[in-house]
Amino acid sequence: MTVEAFLMKIKQKISGRDMAVFLSAFAAGLCAHLRIFVSDIPNHDGLSGIYFDQNMITSGRWFLTVACHISTDYTLPWVIGLLSLLYLGLTAVALCRFFGLKHTYSGVLIAALLAVYPSLSSNFAYIFTADGYMLALLLAVLSVCLVERSSKGFLWGGILLGFSMGIYQAYLAFAMVLAVYGACRAWFFKRNVKENWLLTLRYAGMGVLGAAVYYGMLQICLKIQNTELSGYQGIGSENTHSFVSILANVYRDFITHTLRGNIMVQKGLLLAAAAVLFLAAALVLAAAFVRAGSHRNVWSLLCLVAAAAILPVCFNVMLVISPDVTYHSLMRYQWVLMPVCAVAVIDRLGEEFPIKKVASALPWAGVISALVVVFSYILICNVAYFNLEKKFSKTYSYCLRLLDRIEQMEGYTYDMPIAMIGVVSDEAFPSTDLTVGVTDSLLGTSGDYLVYTAQNYKDFWEYYFGVTVQLVDSGDMTEIYESEEYRALDPFPAQNCMVIVDGVLYVKTENKE
Repeated sequence: MTVEAFLMKIKQKISGRDMAVFLSAFAAGLCAHLRIFVSDIPNHDGLSGIYFDQNMITSGRWFLTVACHISTDYTLPWVIGLLSLLYLGLTAVALCRFFGLKHTYSGVLIAALLAVYPSLSSNFAYIFTADGYMLALLLAVLSVCLVERSSKGFLWGGILLGFSMGIYQAYLAFAMVLAVYGACRAWFFKRNVKENWLLTLRYAGMGVLGAAVYYGMLQICLKIQNTELSGYQGIGSENTHSFVSILANVYRDFITHTLRGNIMVQKGLLLAAAAVLFLAAALVLAAAFVRAGSHRNVWSLLCLVAAAAILPVCFNVMLVISPDVTYHSLMRYQWVLMPVCAVAVIDRLGEEFPIKKVASALPWAGVISALVVVFSYILICNVAYFNLEKKFSKTYSYCLRLLDRIEQMEGYTYDMPIAMIGVVSDEAFPSTDLTVGVTDSLLGTSGDYLVYTAQNYKDFWEYYFGVTVQLVDSGDMTEIYESEEYRALDPFPAQNCMVIVDGVLYVKTENKE
């Protein structure tokens, strides 16, 4: 096949709707995230990720280093950003095909929602790994799409899901929620019980195979590198929680985050728009459920009850796998499926509503409310980057002043080890963060400073000031921290914030016990 023939074949498989969806994800993504793509505003982890091979095998992410190596091991925000939007655009196309949308405008809205959901601002705050995570999302969505394409699609889907988890385990939840949606769609509106059971089993088989591929490859990679899991976020740790307590925590967290997580909805216009969108979708779905006679079908009713019970578990599957995990915003991207599915339901069923005037109004309600939600999410993302930029500026100023004091310390030389904890004193430097109401749920974007550990200072001075300092080994810091000489110091910028003891420079930045 010639190059021209190959390109023509690809072109024939891409519809105008696919292109509109892809471009919508790209355009909306640029509106929300351009600020961080064209700037150098790392968060605290980004200081050590400026050059990083992403070998996170000890955290179970055995394929992350390959996924991120496409953009090199350097933190190149513009390159990483474009790759991330490419993956997001392809994800949007696959997702819209999965939903079987009737109208192109619905696909455009779904693509925009995917690209601007606020938890992505946390992903891009950790820009050095964002493209790998977006590739993991694409693989997770493709794994679900393949299940319905053919009777053996679950095999390829399971392999893709395993590799997705090998990049970042959290997108397992995204695939599970979509799988429940696909199974419910069949049970609610199709009457072939055998086919519905086979589809449900294929979804389950895809998940089991994905977990097997992930675990098997993890063990192989651990053997090759002669290492073991670190226990980070509870990975590989022994579970000491009862099944009842885990389940209770899952449901509690699902309800709390959905209603008060400050990502799904916020006060004001976003709350009103989200309420209209979800109400319209619920009205449409209820009417379609009754019109199809599903309310009189035992299988449909059983599926409805099962879905209501299992969906919170799917959203919070990481809390089931690792109950002690710190469940932050990077792990909660699957909540975007709530407004996405609402738009899909209105698109597919809204015009079939039995009351004609309502049927004509529902698509308008869905479009307008979804547009308001998209716009609100874009604002939230930009507020997050606004604060991240301010954090960098304040950190730069703070570190410049501190480094100057260190260099002016009589007797100090660059080969002298420095003993410091690293936390900025709340008393000497009160918080000036104006974005707490918006960013407090968005990991990596909230707060005032980028430095929390001695290593953060070392990295900042090295990469932004060109100054290399020597640090005391962390194992020796406990004894130093409890010494009389260290306790006698006052936190920076006090006059007596540092002293040289036995050839070591003690620097005190905070005064907490």
